[in-house]
Amino acid sequence: MLLSYKDIGRIQNKGFNINYFVRKKNGWLKLKNKDGKCVFHNGKICLIYDSRPDGCKIYPLIFNEENKNAVIDKECPYKDSFNFNSKDTKKLYSLINQLKSERNNRKKKIKLLIALIYYFFDFL
Repeated sequence: MLLSYKDIGRIQNKGFNINYFVRKKNGWLKLKNKDGKCVFHNGKICLIYDSRPDGCKIYPLIFNEENKNAVIDKECPYKDSFNFNSKDTKKLYSLINQLKSERNNRKKKIKLLIALIYYFFDFL
């Protein structure tokens, strides 16, 4: 599950260290899994349900990157129990845009930092 800065802040406010639940991959901030499940799922319930990430709130509605559309996750065992409408789809698209924007900003900051490091060492 991809995480926004807002998601991370809500979870940290519950007392969890970011290193416990966030992993970085290709510029994305993702919720860690343990034994194939979210680190906050104890096998029966979500331990942070009231502060869960926005992506979890609309799951099993997910974004199909290949087709650029909203779909139901076929792997969800409860997929047939959910009814989604256009409001849910708009939430998903808004979340995707937010996550992409945050990732792009992180990548820009990293490029700037690398450029500054090269500049500094070239200056010496």
